[in-house]
Amino acid sequence: MAARFLAALIGLWVFASGSAIAELSAASACPSERAVYTHEFEDGTLEMGFWPARNFASMASDLYLYLTTPARTYWFTFSVSQGYSGMTLLPVSDPRAEEARESGPRDLLARYADEDPELQDVLVSLRFYALDEDFTFLFEPPVIGELAPPYIMAPEIGLTLWYSPGALTEEEGAERDSIPRALLQLTDCLPEDRAPAYP
Repeated sequence: MAARFLAALIGLWVFASGSAIAELSAASACPSERAVYTHEFEDGTLEMGFWPARNFASMASDLYLYLTTPARTYWFTFSVSQGYSGMTLLPVSDPRAEEARESGPRDLLARYADEDPELQDVLVSLRFYALDEDFTFLFEPPVIGELAPPYIMAPEIGLTLWYSPGALTEEEGAERDSIPRALLQLTDCLPEDRAPAYP
């Protein structure tokens, strides 16, 4: 009886382990436009993902990046510099909004630059990193149809969300948004494509 019970437990463990490995493999084969990254923390959940544009969101990619915190959702395009500068996120208004249909979302930093001479500090906090399964840094942002990176992070973005949240959102009187530094892991792959954003 004990032997049978032990065998059943081992079988259950093998099944569970196999299911977890299968889920991880499925997520690893996810196209970037369907990828969802999450990180749980004391105040809730951080979620990041890539949203397809009808055309190109920027010169660097045809994907937008969104960051959802317990407080609100932020939107960004990608900028890529030569050399060691890497990838930077540039905040924009919601590219899914009707106002973005004709010419795309608004550049939020252009508005904010007139109010804050320390814009460079904001830009430094918006560095973006994508890593492969071996934690090797990737140098180009994801594009539609390309496999999603297993890990992504913007480790300093919390500085701006705390000290200058108005630089990253159109929300009037946006209050400080406290989030942790975190490496977000690919945790889900949507079964269908998202409706493309503008333009």
